[in-house]
Amino acid sequence: MMRLKTYAGLSLMATLAIAYHAFNSRGQFYPAMVYLSTSKISLVLLLNMGLVIMCVLWQLTKKVFLGNLREAEVERLNEQSWREVMEILFAITIFRQDFSVTFLAMVTALLLIKALHWLAQKRVEYIETTPTVTTLSHIRIVSFMGFLLLLDSIFLYSSLKHLIQTWQASVSLFFAFEYMILATTTVSIFVKYVFYVTDILMEGQWDKKPVFTFYLDLVRDLLHLSMYLCFFFVIFVNYGIPLHLIRELYETFRNFKARIADYIRYRKITSNMNDRFPEATSEELNASDATCIICREEMTAAKKLICGHLFHVHCLRSWLERQHTCPTCRALVVPPENGTTVAGGQQGSQSDGHQQGTGSTGQTELGNGVATDSLSRHQARLQAAAAAASIYEKSYVYPPATSFVRYGVHARTLGPFGFASF
Repeated sequence: MMRLKTYAGLSLMATLAIAYHAFNSRGQFYPAMVYLSTSKISLVLLLNMGLVIMCVLWQLTKKVFLGNLREAEVERLNEQSWREVMEILFAITIFRQDFSVTFLAMVTALLLIKALHWLAQKRVEYIETTPTVTTLSHIRIVSFMGFLLLLDSIFLYSSLKHLIQTWQASVSLFFAFEYMILATTTVSIFVKYVFYVTDILMEGQWDKKPVFTFYLDLVRDLLHLSMYLCFFFVIFVNYGIPLHLIRELYETFRNFKARIADYIRYRKITSNMNDRFPEATSEELNASDATCIICREEMTAAKKLICGHLFHVHCLRSWLERQHTCPTCRALVVPPENGTTVAGGQQGSQSDGHQQGTGSTGQTELGNGVATDSLSRHQARLQAAAAAASIYEKSYVYPPATSFVRYGVHARTLGPFGFASF
């Protein structure tokens, strides 16, 4: 902030000096303005002053609506800024025939307005995870989102008006598309904030909040994907391949595809929760903590996952709308289709690991000529695996079982591929 103040002061002094020189040397207003608009040094200083004014207005807006930024918000701002600058540079190459001072000013304003949208989204996420939020913070964030929506509407209207008047492809296509994306994002952030406030007013008992939030994100991604496809087609027809849209189009499509897959998986899991997840018995409730880790409340009735952890049925349903793993141990709530085969393979490996501890005995019995015709084929395979395991114990590929015992892990706890299973 101090560097910006110093730079703004120096820029103001340079601008005043060049203006004084123009009016002092020309004597009249019109010749002085012609000099300022034609001299390269004057143009550079005036453009620099315009950029400083934009940055000062941006800092003032941030200070009024957000106050001091948190560390996570600053990191988000830095990460997004570099990526957006590169995309805008690609866009400039597409609309290079429309390049002018006005275009440069509009691009700078777009980048600063995008940065305000990133901060608004990050601040709403922070408010949703904060236990106590002051009334002033609510007023500021609502006013901030209203201000952003007003800016988006003004620039969108200006771009669409220019397109309608000229009725030809120009750089206004780019700005109309960008501000349309920003406007829909602002509306999405505001609706999500309304969901949060509604849940607070209902004292956290609104069970349908994750469902509405999921559908909101799904509709937003679908709308953005449609906009990106339309804009990609228009730019491709009039200018060529828009390189700056390829990444955004891919990420939007990937997010939309992931949300669809999550929704299908969620519907599949929750369609038969009563049959899929058994009720916990009173003994299991008494043996465990009996506190739902999702809502932090005591459980009188609970559902048990395949990993053994217990949760409220409504809490589990809400959790499954966002994640498909156990909140405690992060194990999959529903194993994959070949989960039985995998589990069987692991059990077999664990059995082999258990036989590894007694491999020398098995090898001795085989060496003494124990009759194997009375053994079943499965037992013969187990003894062969034990003999091989006893050989691997002395090699440098697999660590010996004694090393695991030394570090507190018994040889019988070796999982598949010889690694310790905790």
